[in-house]
Amino acid sequence: MSIAAIIVMIVCIVALWGVASVALVYSLGQEERKLQLIKKQGSFEPYSPQALRDLNRWIEQNNTSEHAQEMRNVHEEQRAALQKCTSYFYTWNRSDIESLKEI
Repeated sequence: MSIAAIIVMIVCIVALWGVASVALVYSLGQEERKLQLIKKQGSFEPYSPQALRDLNRWIEQNNTSEHAQEMRNVHEEQRAALQKCTSYFYTWNRSDIESLKEI
């Protein structure tokens, strides 16, 4: 095996472990932040603003689906969590929170 091949293999291994380590540290930081919110206020909002928009769009488009009521319940849980919590994990505009309507 040539020296160039050995160097490429070592660089690939280091890069793989480097990326994996960065991803792990980032994920653990996010989980620590969630844990702090749970300790501080008992819960946090389970879905991001984009996920809530997607959920609203799905409910509007599939209003008669057999899963529509389940999705409405998920939406209601998110709405209740946003109104209950004082600190948020995701970035929310106050106007977005106040404009949430019951579906």
